[in-house]
Amino acid sequence: MSLQVYDGGVWREPLEVFAYDGGSWRTIREIHIYEAGNWKKIFPSSGSQAFSSTGTTSFTVPAGVYSLNVSVYGAGGGGGSQWFCGDANGGSGGGSGGYRTSQTLSVTPGQSVSVTVGAGGTGGYYPGFCNGANPGTGGGTTSVGSISATGGGGGTQHGYPVGVGGSPNGVNGSAGLNYGPGGAGGNNGTSYGSGGAGGSNGTSGSNGANGANGYALISW
Repeated sequence: MSLQVYDGGVWREPLEVFAYDGGSWRTIREIHIYEAGNWKKIFPSSGSQAFSSTGTTSFTVPAGVYSLNVSVYGAGGGGGSQWFCGDANGGSGGGSGGYRTSQTLSVTPGQSVSVTVGAGGTGGYYPGFCNGANPGTGGGTTSVGSISATGGGGGTQHGYPVGVGGSPNGVNGSAGLNYGPGGAGGNNGTSYGSGGAGGSNGTSGSNGANGANGYALISW
């Protein structure tokens, strides 16, 4: 059930509702009706929208909504590649993206809010026997309006240094081991924005893994 007004022969949902009180017009934030023994909110409506595709888009604030609940997760950094030249060193893991949850963003009805979802960093490429190694690239920042979380840093070759976690609440990856596996990517404790693992050592060489993409959630 939603609030509708009859305007020009068409029923429309209003963006804002005002009441004349004590000589002034005041904004009404919520409207409830008593139906079948219960109070029910009919304005504004409640809902949520998730964003998982990388890149920038926009979100239009629904009618009657003046604040959004926002959670943002930065993308993970890519892991570094293996180095091999007779001996071997696993690459280090990329850092996890930072994250911020349940943040309040003040808005106005009908406002267009920019949303950016960061892309996971690319794992480092193994260039071949005795040709060195390559680091992973950092993950992208995820943001909704002014609320943002940065991506994790890329891991390097030789297992050191590891990828630095994004801000806030990012977690570093692990260093690769000499004659052992590549380092694990950072995990920030959520299901989003994990860092890519470092390339494992071995005679065939190994690239680093890509970091996970970011994510954003808006509810109202």
